[in-house]
Amino acid sequence: MTTLLTLALLVLAGAFWWERRKTRAIWRHLAGMVEAIAQGGRPASFILHGEEAVWRTGLGLETIADERDRLTKQISQEGLNSEAILSSMSEGVMILDTARKVRLVNFSCRRLFGLTSSPLGKSVLQVLRESAVDQLVTEASRRGEMCCGELSVALSGVQIEMSASPIRDAKANELGVAVIFRDVTRVRRLEEIRREFVANVSHELRTPLAIFQGYLEILIDQPDLPPEERLDTLRILDRHSSRLNHLVEDLLLLARTEARQEIFSPGPLAMEGLLREVEEDWRIRFAQRKVGFALEIAPGLPPALADAERMVQVFNNLLENALNYTPEEGRVTVSATHLPAEGAASEVEVRVADSGRGIAAADLPHIFERFYRADKARSRSLGGTGLGLSIVKHFIASQGGQVWAESEPGRGSTFFLRLPCAPAEEE
Repeated sequence: MTTLLTLALLVLAGAFWWERRKTRAIWRHLAGMVEAIAQGGRPASFILHGEEAVWRTGLGLETIADERDRLTKQISQEGLNSEAILSSMSEGVMILDTARKVRLVNFSCRRLFGLTSSPLGKSVLQVLRESAVDQLVTEASRRGEMCCGELSVALSGVQIEMSASPIRDAKANELGVAVIFRDVTRVRRLEEIRREFVANVSHELRTPLAIFQGYLEILIDQPDLPPEERLDTLRILDRHSSRLNHLVEDLLLLARTEARQEIFSPGPLAMEGLLREVEEDWRIRFAQRKVGFALEIAPGLPPALADAERMVQVFNNLLENALNYTPEEGRVTVSATHLPAEGAASEVEVRVADSGRGIAAADLPHIFERFYRADKARSRSLGGTGLGLSIVKHFIASQGGQVWAESEPGRGSTFFLRLPCAPAEEE
């Protein structure tokens, strides 16, 4: 009896030990599965042997892992989409949390402010060192709506428009502030150019119109004016009428060219023949002003790819400019050469050089701007509109060429223009 009882106890103890071992193995397996899922991985298997509750736990963990993978993929895709959108934006974007710490910036924002190190986790003042941005963010947060402002970066001179908008959740709780930065330097420059252009046009029109009005009043108030004085008055009116007409024509021509409404018909152009025709047109005027004129054409000059009619206007403007600024006994030389190039289109270069007073170094970069005059008093006395060189620049650029000037005060000026050679098949 004692032996049977002992044997039964041993059997019960063995069964208990075996069940406990199985339970420990299940729990170890379960703990490994949970740890693998917590670390972002997946266990080799979700199968748990045992009672229904045990293997259902394995199935539940598999469902959790699948859902986690789905959400991770979705979040990753949304993150990639957001990053792609932010990276492609030309505007700078900065996201701040409620503590005014930077949580996100895009590439445009980094480039705009020259940020080389990571700004994440720092305050907006630490990152940008611009109190105007911090004040705008504070104002947007306080008012609960978009606020706008402007910023001028002292070091680079960049003009920036900025807007700050609160970020809120579905329950209207503030999560932070989004700040958008837009570089408007070019826009501001264009606005400035437009204002200067309007002011310059008004100034150029005012003088001849005032003269017109003055002499017309003389004719009206003095109907018995002697014939000689009347004729002199009419000649003055005619001269200023021509000046007004030239100014309006140049303005319309320049406007059409800048708006790409002027039609260019480039084709093979024999530059030597064109320059000799221009020389014939101008030789008498040069002789009357006692200014020498020379034409130098390199032998074998190939045809240029250009619009003949527009090039006549270009050379007329350059020669009139040279003649006006060259004193008596001076000299103007027009030369044309071929510039061969390996692996690129060769070019025809034409130079218009004069022996005039030259252009100051400070004025040289601006001479192709509209209404810019290096010698304002002399330019107006010669009847120029101040648009000739600007028209030259646009005509040459529209035909794929280049134009620039070199000068030294007291030693004359040289205007260079280059045009591509016509392709061989077009010749």
